[in-house]
Amino acid sequence: MEVALVVLVVLGAFILGGVVIWSVKDHVDAFIDNAAYAKAVTHPEMLDEDGNVLRDELIYIRPDNSIWEDWGDEEDDED
Repeated sequence: MEVALVVLVVLGAFILGGVVIWSVKDHVDAFIDNAAYAKAVTHPEMLDEDGNVLRDELIYIRPDNSIWEDWGDEEDDED
């Protein structure tokens, strides 16, 4: 009886594992494809003339927040 119970538990574990892996496979493949695509894509502005990645400091622009604070203060007159 114990042998039959162990055999059924082992077979059930294999079947359950197969069903779980089969259902998750599509999600894992999509994740791997997205990760490979994101790793391969670089912006052309990040490359020098020879196609090598620039290691310089990045220049970025921070917007002035006072522009956004005054944005909704004006009233539109549509008379």
